Amino acid sequence: MKRKKRDDDSENWSYKNDYPIEEVWGTYHYIARDMVPRLKAFKALDKHGHAPGFKDIADWNNAIQKMIDAFELVGPNKVVYSDDYPIINEGLDLFRKYFLNLWD
Repeated sequence: MKRKKRDDDSENWSYKNDYPIEEVWGTYHYIARDMVPRLKAFKALDKHGHAPGFKDIADWNNAIQKMIDAFELVGPNKVVYSDDYPIINEGLDLFRKYFLNLWD
């Protein structure tokens, strides 16, 4: 879906771009913002199976929660503290590893 150019957009921001420059500068914040509700909905789904390497749905849901936790820590208007990096790294590693398994 194409977004309309806002009247207050920077003059040097090209009409060819679909997103406000602020969203492009902080791309990871906006990806995180959009991922959290989708991962929460996927976790709540009455799934028919789980990704390889997990013993059951509960184990798979635990991994999905770690992904959610990571994205929540880096969302818009969040300050990332050094203590958060292990949680973020674990969740993003799981997301990367099981990205193609986020379906039912």
